[in-house]
Amino acid sequence: MKNLSGARILIAACLSLLWVLPAHANNVYTINTTSTNIYPTGNPLQSDTVFGTITTDGILGVLSASNILSWDLNLIDNLNAANNFHLTTINSVLVHDAGNALSATASSLSFDYSIVNAEFLIQGNITHGISSGWNYFCFSATGGWCLPGETIAPQYVYADGVIVTGASAPTGPKSLNQSSIPEPSIFTLFMIGLLALVSNLKLKYRN
Repeated sequence: MKNLSGARILIAACLSLLWVLPAHANNVYTINTTSTNIYPTGNPLQSDTVFGTITTDGILGVLSASNILSWDLNLIDNLNAANNFHLTTINSVLVHDAGNALSATASSLSFDYSIVNAEFLIQGNITHGISSGWNYFCFSATGGWCLPGETIAPQYVYADGVIVTGASAPTGPKSLNQSSIPEPSIFTLFMIGLLALVSNLKLKYRN
């Protein structure tokens, strides 16, 4: 009976920790955005895609740069795979995130093109550096670091990039991804451990 009382005290102590555990976990969002346009290469068939993931700290609503923990994104030239470029936190930087236009739900990231001066730009910074026109994508409401609209440039923007701007540019909120995969939270891991403890205690005192 003494051991059983001790186990109950342990379980009660563990349950009390629920009050201090964080209520959210990191979210891994799938990004899948494709642009096709004649500008600036002159090829009306030029098509580029941003595909991969962005990981946030799990905060929902408007996001700032501090909420974005990492990214693993492929800039894909849909006409020539030799031009593809892989953006990671090792070889690229989040150059600009302004205007409170990037927001998150539990299942998607979106960018609001209706917000003046809003912009979100990630660019490779090892070989060519920022503002070089190489290895980047940019979502911009009214222009700034890049032209208004949606820009994807796996290599050099004027050679294989796509800039969708002007009358054909995206408007309003636009989803950037298909789904999100929540990482296991501390709460989830805690509950799994607690259930395992209770199960073991039941087996012990049943025997």
